[in-house]
Amino acid sequence: MKAIVWHGPREMRLEEAPEPTVRPWEALLRIESCGVCGSDMHYYLDGRIGSQVLRKPTILGHEYAGIVEAVGAEADPNLVGKRVAVEPGIPCMKCEWCRTGHYNVCTKMSFPGGPGCNGALCERIAVHAAFCFPVPESMTAPVAAMIEPLAVALHTVELAQLTPGASVAIFGLGPIGLLTARVARFSGAGLIIGSDLHPYRVEAGCRHGADVTFQATAGDAAMGASATLEHILGMTQGRGVDVAIDCTNSSEGVALVCHAARPAGRCVLTGISGAESDGVPVSIARRRELTLQWCRRFRFNFPTAIALLHARQLDVAPLITHSFPLERAPEAFELVAHAQDNVLKASIDL
Repeated sequence: MKAIVWHGPREMRLEEAPEPTVRPWEALLRIESCGVCGSDMHYYLDGRIGSQVLRKPTILGHEYAGIVEAVGAEADPNLVGKRVAVEPGIPCMKCEWCRTGHYNVCTKMSFPGGPGCNGALCERIAVHAAFCFPVPESMTAPVAAMIEPLAVALHTVELAQLTPGASVAIFGLGPIGLLTARVARFSGAGLIIGSDLHPYRVEAGCRHGADVTFQATAGDAAMGASATLEHILGMTQGRGVDVAIDCTNSSEGVALVCHAARPAGRCVLTGISGAESDGVPVSIARRRELTLQWCRRFRFNFPTAIALLHARQLDVAPLITHSFPLERAPEAFELVAHAQDNVLKASIDL
């Protein structure tokens, strides 16, 4: 089968890869669509996310949907022929964290497109059938692939513990940030403020849930001196927001949310900087007695994401701005890496 294989920073090749072998508990998928994620960018550009290092050629991609062509003897035969969205991380389902419902932090998780596990930028993949979620027949494959980032946004807002009318600041208005703004609005947030380094994303924020958006400035977040923070404090009469959410890919994100949150406020850290260690402004976080809550992907959010899309209570299709065939996947990655052509979500469609 055809696959796009990462060989090193910015080096991806179209190659022939072995056909997957289906184990008894797995489903064989013909992949229809795979999104390019911000975390993919860290592997594409640097070959690593912190201590997670790609040490051999790897097929990237974890936001995907496809048609189930066959299942193993222990899998649900009713999946065959269905279009499914796939929850990518496969936990061990045996450890303490899996048994207590926190399977998203399983230390033995297999995650496609990461070290030791090929991803979905290929024609077919074998995946644990229990993590294949059938979608309505009316749902297109690119939209089904967007269920994964929508699930991240849902989990982010769950962790934020929003109350009706709460004020929210979202740093980073890529697909995750924009989806988080939409979910926050749907969940009853009052004032939603967004910021991003790219002007076109700043403009997109106002179309996708934010009340006010500002262009961010880079490099001064650690001192709490950015223009965005001044805007946030000005709009909240110096109080700060109830919830500050980091959806950036920058090490500055932790500092930004701490400076933006009100005393006794809540900070949710969803963005992935790619660094092994990011600085926390401990003094301000302590003085304000902030709650810092890291977000690890999602937990039981796929069914809700599918239901919200099916009921048309949320819409992710407008975020898909670019589509590429498999053989042009390297172009898609370069487009996203440079934030060119007003790209929000690039979709690889087979």
